[in-house]
Amino acid sequence: MSEAVILSAILGFFGLLITIVYNNFNSRLAKDRIQKELFTEFNERYDKLNDSLYKIQLECHNIEDLENNTDLKPKLMDFFNLCSEEFYWFYHKKRIDPIIWHSWQKGMNYWYNNVPVIKKMWENEMKLSGKLSYYITDKMEFFKDEICK
Repeated sequence: MSEAVILSAILGFFGLLITIVYNNFNSRLAKDRIQKELFTEFNERYDKLNDSLYKIQLECHNIEDLENNTDLKPKLMDFFNLCSEEFYWFYHKKRIDPIIWHSWQKGMNYWYNNVPVIKKMWENEMKLSGKLSYYITDKMEFFKDEICK
């Protein structure tokens, strides 16, 4: 075998290696970019809902209070949708880092576990819409701690 063939094979190998490293780096960079965009969008949406969740906690003592409040009920539905989207991007698409998901889920569970009307409304929503409309199954639920593990 000639030196030119050997040199050509070595250069080809290093070219392939550089291509693989470059593609791997770009793939990780793209995943980080998507994760940052999702993180920013979801946090901005949550910030817009936060005051409404506190109002629900203070003003809505039962389902009727919430059902009759034309400002707060849609905000709670937005919160449920936000939770489901975060869950979808974490659990189904694997685009959210588990550390971020754990933090978000802790916040979700705070509202679910500490505001009875939110918990009751979620139970009603599950009866009406079902789990599929929120990307969850019988074994997975974002208002439970099992997913965190």
